[in-house]
Amino acid sequence: MKYSEGSADETLRRIFERFNEPVIPMESIRKWLDLFEVEDRDTALLLLNNIEYHSQPRIRRETRMLHQKLSGRLAENHFDVKTFHDVDFSREFTCKSGDVVSYIYRKSNLIPSIDFKTFDLLIKQTSNDPEWFRNRALVILDDYIGTGSQFIFQFIGLSDEDVRVVNSYARTYLACYVIHEKALQNFHLLADGKIDEIIRIEEEQFPYDDLSKERDYFRRTLTSLDWKKIELVYLEEEKPLLSPDNKTLGSEEKTRLDNFLKRHGHEGYSGTSYLLGHHTFFFGAPNSLPEILWPLFKRVEDLSIYPERPDGIEEVITGYDIDGAN
Repeated sequence: MKYSEGSADETLRRIFERFNEPVIPMESIRKWLDLFEVEDRDTALLLLNNIEYHSQPRIRRETRMLHQKLSGRLAENHFDVKTFHDVDFSREFTCKSGDVVSYIYRKSNLIPSIDFKTFDLLIKQTSNDPEWFRNRALVILDDYIGTGSQFIFQFIGLSDEDVRVVNSYARTYLACYVIHEKALQNFHLLADGKIDEIIRIEEEQFPYDDLSKERDYFRRTLTSLDWKKIELVYLEEEKPLLSPDNKTLGSEEKTRLDNFLKRHGHEGYSGTSYLLGHHTFFFGAPNSLPEILWPLFKRVEDLSIYPERPDGIEEVITGYDIDGAN
């Protein structure tokens, strides 16, 4: 089907209504579409129309669903899901999307703020009284897990103290809305003790990052963690846009998208955009999203929570914005 202004207007209207968020006004969607030649706009719309957008109302619904699923897992392992007196909630890094998720999770599920602890506090507490944590559960919240590399290498792999904290608990749950199939594969390898294979995969994924100096350190820290005590809790498993397992697109549509992404620089991807994810959130896009979409959905590099604000969220966005697109 050839691109036409009339048909595009109707498609844009539906997309705008589905996103229904003031952070993505219609003029921004039009501006993004105008980045492409006319003959490519129909495929650009196809890509945009296959994005799963987690708006603020949707996230609040999904947060309650995630909490129900997590509570079921906790109850199976005999943790208290009425008062959560033996459960601690946290997130990997301060000033990341985990801050937003933690805030929404706490508010949506009426969990006392005392149950949410930073890792700096947990490092101190587990050092002072390690016995207190032996029968407790740790929940680490996130929005999206792409490869798991952030948790595996930037979090656990680079910190003996983080390893000690996680090992202090009887069980740890990584909870998120969406997890990419690649992350599930990687965590299965870790549970099987295939540490060297995980390091090799990381080096292949990021050939420009020299991990040779950290390789032995990674091997030691990752081996010292009991990965069988870590459980993944999620609502949806993500299949790459062009994967045969992704049934939302036909073979001809996948071919069109593949050619489109290659023509527009996808082979020179940043981060993990090669994963070809199709989920994005009102507070920012995971870097598994095709990079060509980042200017529209924004890449959130820094997030901090200020509960005294009406929405509880303040964000500093750097690097990608449709208003700065060429």
